[in-house]
Amino acid sequence: MAMDRTTKIYKAIVPFADILLSGKILAIDPSTGSQSSMPGYAWFEKGKLKESGVIQVPLSLNRSQRLFEISRTIREEFPVPDGLIVEYIPPITYRGKGMNKVSLMALQKAIGAIIASHPYEVFIEVPSASWKKYKPSEYVKSDEYDAISIGLCAMAIAKQVKIDTEEK
Repeated sequence: MAMDRTTKIYKAIVPFADILLSGKILAIDPSTGSQSSMPGYAWFEKGKLKESGVIQVPLSLNRSQRLFEISRTIREEFPVPDGLIVEYIPPITYRGKGMNKVSLMALQKAIGAIIASHPYEVFIEVPSASWKKYKPSEYVKSDEYDAISIGLCAMAIAKQVKIDTEEK
């Protein structure tokens, strides 16, 4: 697949390619927890997917409690990663496109709770238009597979950055 080296995501990964390919990286598809969506995660070590799943958030909790539970789970149930990769959620919606403001604000809050879970050395946001190009062949629409795809996208770009750097 041809890679556009002028994109924001490529440029964002350039300074962190070595860490992404040698460290422990947590990729998250954000959610505050709902009947239709839970935060998906994918754990990468040395550029390879090691584990994936969803963070189960009790729906009986109010939004503040669900955000706390997401942050607590990341702090207590995962080793401290070197980096965090999340789906980029634009801070605005465009007329007739995208999600409603309530959903948008909820996802922004979820990302905040996720970011606040650890002092990450690397933090990268991957737009959906980018990660959707890296869906694995067995992809089925789910929070888990979205997180896997988010991580795979960052790893593929990091590998290309390394190739491009070595060619210079």
